[in-house]
Amino acid sequence: MFSKASLIAAIVAAIAIAPQLVAGAPASGAVHAGAAKLQAPVIRESFTPLPCTGKPNDRSTLQQEGCAEQQILRTEARINTLASSVFGRLPDRAAKVRFITAQRAWLTYRRADCLSLSDVFEGGSQAPVLDSQCAADRNQQRIKDLRTFLTDLGGTG
Repeated sequence: MFSKASLIAAIVAAIAIAPQLVAGAPASGAVHAGAAKLQAPVIRESFTPLPCTGKPNDRSTLQQEGCAEQQILRTEARINTLASSVFGRLPDRAAKVRFITAQRAWLTYRRADCLSLSDVFEGGSQAPVLDSQCAADRNQQRIKDLRTFLTDLGGTG
């Protein structure tokens, strides 16, 4: 796994290059007439997921991390589907830009918050497990939020 310093540097870089993390809007976030067509934001993880093996109460830290990573990928697939549905129901370009900005900010928050929570085990083998489990948990809440948003827009969550 990465050192705490390299993860913090990655988060700072992520904020600077957010369009690569959640695609869809111009880097400036500006709304220009005739600007490129906006697309629904998509979360793409850069890690290679570990396998989820072993019995739930008898897993090594690597197995625990793998199971959490698998959960992250499953929940992100659902987030991406819901985000696409929400995006398609937004009334205009400005609303779409705001939604893309919100998705980027949420992802940046999730990464920073989970990294901070993992500080309890900084330097230990449980730190990446807690970080991954936190991300999976935050994703579950985001799914609920996006379902509510979609329902409010007149769609089905």
